[in-house]
Amino acid sequence: MERGRQAAAAGDCAVCHTAPGGVVNAGGLALETPFGVIYSTNLTPDEETGIGRWSYAAFARAMRHGISRDGRHLYPAFPYTAFAKIDEADMQALYAYLMAQPAVRNVVPQTRLAFPYAIRPIMAGWNALFHDPSPFVPDPARSAAWNRGAYLVEGLGHCGACHTPRNALG
Repeated sequence: MERGRQAAAAGDCAVCHTAPGGVVNAGGLALETPFGVIYSTNLTPDEETGIGRWSYAAFARAMRHGISRDGRHLYPAFPYTAFAKIDEADMQALYAYLMAQPAVRNVVPQTRLAFPYAIRPIMAGWNALFHDPSPFVPDPARSAAWNRGAYLVEGLGHCGACHTPRNALG
């Protein structure tokens, strides 16, 4: 549980998955994008509105490939492009930690994007062009501390997701 708590803290899940005045990780934060408003999802283990019915495999697939439990493609406002770099031990710990938190029923507003961005299957093409699901590979020419920092920046911390300029396709 402690490793999962640390992974959730490094990933700062609560920042995007907590609406102003809302319950931590219960979702509903409006994320303004050039394509429309995307609402963050409920990460609590509520079975109706959260991830309570998600298996570990479904969770890992969403985190690494941007595909939801129901098979819908997720938008990269959820930084699965970075989370793909998370190692298996951290991913399992994060899942266990989230599933051990109190379940909160919270129906979040539905994301509505302008055409053609609202067509989720288009994300398969976006992923083919822009998503590399390869895990983080340490640089053997660098120190363990440098590699740990790079792992956090490129993976769990997903710094580039917000701090890297994007092209017209996001």
